[in-house]
Amino acid sequence: MENKLHTSPLELFLAGKEIRFRLPPMLSSARELVEKKLSSLVQAAGYGPYQREILFCIHELVSNGFKANLKRTFFRQKGLNIENMDEYRKGMEEFRTLLGTSHIPREDATLSFGNSSSWVKVKVHLKPKGLLLGVENNETLHYYERLRILDKESRSSRIQSVTELLLDSHDTEEGAGLGLLFLFYILKHRLPGSTFALVTEPGITRMELWFPATLSSKNKFFE
Repeated sequence: MENKLHTSPLELFLAGKEIRFRLPPMLSSARELVEKKLSSLVQAAGYGPYQREILFCIHELVSNGFKANLKRTFFRQKGLNIENMDEYRKGMEEFRTLLGTSHIPREDATLSFGNSSSWVKVKVHLKPKGLLLGVENNETLHYYERLRILDKESRSSRIQSVTELLLDSHDTEEGAGLGLLFLFYILKHRLPGSTFALVTEPGITRMELWFPATLSSKNKFFE
């Protein structure tokens, strides 16, 4: 019997193929899988010196994806219309209590309001000019949420220190907002040339990070 050749995810990744994987419904398990899947790929692509920063950014986007799915399930179970601003504000007051002080989905909250039809996926794609990482979830982003994300990105462009970031982080309606501000701060100050993109379509929200090849130790620019 002939042995079938098996191409590993690492080989596919280095060959320029996009790698996608769906995350488990528990946030802690999702974080572990992200670390397991991405660490070796980031290293192999030559971004090892920035691995901590890159993984922080992906973990933040994953947490946001889980939070978005959980929020929709919460609103549906409470009979609240997320498109109505009055009901949105009312729902967010209760939702913040569910999240607790960390402003990320607690494991018990994920279990209580988790929906088997909800998912969060991660993609990673090594291209000739850089590394593309993305996180997507199967819920439509509310226009108000989109404005808040873009507002955080805009505010971060004026922040020059961690102290300024901490002073400018409080968001009384959506939560602390510190994670996304840190993400944008890291892209600007630790990963020069890196960019963030927000892509929305009915039933899908996708956040993408682009890390230029100039950051990679395997780029000819550094040889």
